[in-house]
Amino acid sequence: MSNERVVLHDLLTHGPSTQSELARRTMLSNGSVSSIVRSLLDRGLVTTSDTISSGRKATLVTPQVSTKRVAVGIDLGRSHIGLVIAKPGRELLVEERKRIDHGTPAEESLQQVRDLLTKSLAAIDRTDDDIVAVIVSVPGPIDRNTGRVVDGTILPEWVGRSADDVSRVLGLEAEIWNDADAGAFAERAWGEAANDEDFLYVKIGTGIGAGVFLRGSNYTGAFGIAGEIGHSTVDPSGNHCRCGNRGCLETVASMPVVLQHLSDALGRDVTRDELSELASSRHRATVRVIQDAGLALGQSIAMAANMLGTGLVVLGGPLSETGDVLLDAVRDGFARFAISPVAEATRVELSPLGEAASARGAATIAFEHGDALAYLVDSVDRSLRSGVDNKSSAS
Repeated sequence: MSNERVVLHDLLTHGPSTQSELARRTMLSNGSVSSIVRSLLDRGLVTTSDTISSGRKATLVTPQVSTKRVAVGIDLGRSHIGLVIAKPGRELLVEERKRIDHGTPAEESLQQVRDLLTKSLAAIDRTDDDIVAVIVSVPGPIDRNTGRVVDGTILPEWVGRSADDVSRVLGLEAEIWNDADAGAFAERAWGEAANDEDFLYVKIGTGIGAGVFLRGSNYTGAFGIAGEIGHSTVDPSGNHCRCGNRGCLETVASMPVVLQHLSDALGRDVTRDELSELASSRHRATVRVIQDAGLALGQSIAMAANMLGTGLVVLGGPLSETGDVLLDAVRDGFARFAISPVAEATRVELSPLGEAASARGAATIAFEHGDALAYLVDSVDRSLRSGVDNKSSAS
């Protein structure tokens, strides 16, 4: 692959980037990247603009390859469906979220996805033929050897389901990914991890999972289920967990547990929306319940960081909507249980993406894996050949 193709391909995959970011990701020199950007600019394949990066003036490069092709990211949760449709360069065309009933059978939830996708494609003048890839994120471990959802998911109706099951209902070839892994891709593309190669994205919702990036690549382990931090033990004599063990992190820090503890304290049911409001007002009982959960989270995250040496931890998922109350508690727990070098060098931050992370990440994965990459390379080839032909004609 020529250096010009390498740079344009990187832009189509990662979206608008500074020249320094391009040099770092492509491992080309700053001078080479600058020369290539000028050539692509002359051909109308990119635009440039001034920006600020790390407090310094920089040049932002934006791809301009015209195409109708799109990637589809789908996020399936216990009570929601998320849909993102994006163009190359991570340009968002559709971002939708729909509530569904708890316990909705897998086929029924997928049919609702299919209906939402059909409606959304029509609204942006696209069809199934314009889709390069579909990625579906689910809250549970995916065995990469079999491609199936395994025990540990908060969606028991999805255990044993495979990509073939999804593809049959959607009428489109699809892959299944873990939702925390998808969230990590979104953080690298749109969030806190844009400049970090080694980080953890921890999604705290009905379940708790972590997406792991090491040396710039998503790490899923030998079986594809790395990052199941929710099933790390924080209290050996604690409550039974759905995984069969006792005292797992999920039994003390997941959203349902936090809501239940606060409801017990107040003598009435507390909703998720109310939890965020109570946290923002620093309601005393709410702060205490979230602090207890945050300390346990900090402990488990510290153990993972001690082992992996990641320099950044990003907190996402529904519980992260409680903001600084959670963040301060997790930082406290992390500082208490991480070894000194790790505690001093690691940033712990809140995700800016909220509920959008997993669906956005799924769309990002769709452009970075499989047949979508072949399409992007073809687009680059056509564009660059056109530029060469035009120059030959002019001479």
